[in-house]
Amino acid sequence: MVHALMTVSRIPTRQRIVNTALELFASKGITDTTTRQIADFAQVNEVTLFRHFGNKHGLLLAVLQECLQKYLVLAQVGESLMVSDMSSQSDLRRFLKYYIQSSLRAIESVPELMRSLVGEAGQYPLESRQALAQGINQVNQTIAAAIHDVLLNSRLQYSLPPIKLANLLNTCILGYTVITLTSDVQAIWSDRDEFVNTLVEMFVQEVIPTVQARSIMDIPAETVREILLQAKKCGAKDYAIAYLLFGAGMMALDITRLRLKDYQIQANHGILRTQESNTDGRSVPLNQKILGHRYGSATNNPLSAYLKTRKNDLKNDLKQLKNHKDNPESIDDVESMFFSGDRQPLSLREIEQLWERWTQPYRNLDDSPLTIDQALHTWCIEMLGRGIDVDSFCIISGLKAKELQAYQIRLNQKLAIDQAIALDF
Repeated sequence: MVHALMTVSRIPTRQRIVNTALELFASKGITDTTTRQIADFAQVNEVTLFRHFGNKHGLLLAVLQECLQKYLVLAQVGESLMVSDMSSQSDLRRFLKYYIQSSLRAIESVPELMRSLVGEAGQYPLESRQALAQGINQVNQTIAAAIHDVLLNSRLQYSLPPIKLANLLNTCILGYTVITLTSDVQAIWSDRDEFVNTLVEMFVQEVIPTVQARSIMDIPAETVREILLQAKKCGAKDYAIAYLLFGAGMMALDITRLRLKDYQIQANHGILRTQESNTDGRSVPLNQKILGHRYGSATNNPLSAYLKTRKNDLKNDLKQLKNHKDNPESIDDVESMFFSGDRQPLSLREIEQLWERWTQPYRNLDDSPLTIDQALHTWCIEMLGRGIDVDSFCIISGLKAKELQAYQIRLNQKLAIDQAIALDF
């Protein structure tokens, strides 16, 4: 039963509705709880509930987000663990153990809600299933960013990208939770510690130090040009993303975090502001010339063209929303620079799929497929080849001086080959 709210006026309306929905979903089940009941217990008009959340499916998503953010302590993960002194494999083990244990405690703190989610999943309409998937995906995105930062600070590398590691890790955690709620878990795991330690070791034993990783592989200038042309054929969004990868050394994770306000024109040059979990971010110039070919100007380039198209598309979409009260979204509400068809921020996997589409015809010299991190390698080598000093490049790239040694070695190899070839002329 939902308890009476003694200080209802002090709690913002939206938060009061979410709190009430969480308690009702947990005690009555999601299917049997109506928006009328939630509105009555929250002491608001049902129209107010619809104005904030659209429908029960939208409210379910808000409740899931609240639980995931509050109980899975993702903010604490970023604040407590993403510290600059992480520098070894033991730090990765400590991070994973902390996250898994915190997640299990969090999920087990709302057993009724979890049982309802599991037990009634077969009754959910498509909208509810999409809401649940979206909530889980947001957690995966956050933990992927944390894993990326830990690996970078620890100078470690994994064979899979961070988003796939996060997907696998959270799938294991949720699977263990389902077993705990629905069966005798001790028949499979003697206790929680055995599960946690086994899962941690499974992940840690696969990492390798960066120094043992595959040597730096950049992409030839003519291939970069072809990739950008392939992206251009796919549309304005693809072209803009490819431009950021090669023109600013943006990693896929950086691009998922970009907001509209992170792109500014300063001194007739485009500047991008990255959002990073363990720093205040950094400013990166968006080069108008990539490997000898110019791509417009500061105010007329693939990114600016995409932003114009994006704004026009949003205007057309909003014109189709007849009832502004029920659909209060505006162009200013969509902060992410790149988003999917459902106006959700573009995910790491979606960017990887775009890369695979552009680069499918091309291979490395060893016949391996081109990887998205090779765009960063190419940008780093080009910037060093243009003569930028190491200290300045560390500032704009976010890399440490030791990490640049591999790029400098690769640059020296390219210069040596060019000099040797020049002797024939």
